[in-house]
Amino acid sequence: MKFARISKWRALVALMFAFIVAYILFVFWRAIVPAEWEFSVEAETEVAEINTRPRTRTQWQIDGAVLCARGNLDLNDEFRLDSSDSPCGSRAWRAWRVPAPEQVLELGGDSAITLSLRPEGGLAMSLRAAEGESLGTFSVVGLTDDVALGEALNLIWTEIPAQSLTFPFSGTTTLGRAVGWSNVGMLRSGTVSIYTSDESADKRTLVDETNLMLGDQIRLGDIEADGAWPKGFARISLGDDVLHVVAFGRADSLRIDRYGESGYELKPGRCRKLASDPAVALFGSLLAAYMTLILALQPFADHKYKSFKKWIRGED
Repeated sequence: MKFARISKWRALVALMFAFIVAYILFVFWRAIVPAEWEFSVEAETEVAEINTRPRTRTQWQIDGAVLCARGNLDLNDEFRLDSSDSPCGSRAWRAWRVPAPEQVLELGGDSAITLSLRPEGGLAMSLRAAEGESLGTFSVVGLTDDVALGEALNLIWTEIPAQSLTFPFSGTTTLGRAVGWSNVGMLRSGTVSIYTSDESADKRTLVDETNLMLGDQIRLGDIEADGAWPKGFARISLGDDVLHVVAFGRADSLRIDRYGESGYELKPGRCRKLASDPAVALFGSLLAAYMTLILALQPFADHKYKSFKKWIRGED
């Protein structure tokens, strides 16, 4: 048969070209298919909004806070503040301050939380539960049992305690607010890093990085395909005039709203995407090795393949 007369060498060369075409098609496919990235945000901001993950308990130590509630809390009257001493801002809110340490706030999930710096110094936290739900409980270790909270609670620190305040969270996160003439609370600065979405953190590779500007607004939100939620923590220490926030999340892009612009989607370009794709790198390496082998053997091949076969067998 005619096909049988085709030399093995030509078959190897034809296979190489077939691999090249297949690799080009594979690269094109990887370039147009949406990819998920691991985003890491580190920012300094005057305001942060968090919507906690439903049915997930969150515990925070809130030493030094004034509790502002619309109704009564099951706390001793000695902890109740007079309206003249209350920083809650309205007679509709009743104020309590517990001087003991190890005060614990336990949230039941699905809560809207806003952290913001107070103009007069300190920190304010607004907590709102889903309609008809309770925020959770408040307790002081060794002093009080769990005290049920209602749908709304404000926490106010007139000054930051010496041991700092740290609030880990899991949920959608918005840092900064849209710039306006009456706006209070901006994102001051920050950095967004984009990594490959490997399951193991030590295998992730930095793909791109960008700086956030004063007045930017950035959101880590939307539930990821695998059910994971963005997570992170907010921290403020004695003497700080800004909230430090670190957040992580997985998505195909991240939106940044910037004053004077319509905003933009942050994601790596196609070249960076392909350069960081391990599958493209692996198949490219295998193809390069095969092509190198073919080119190295080419001097030993003649038009009829017989001389090459004799050389392989060691025949004269």
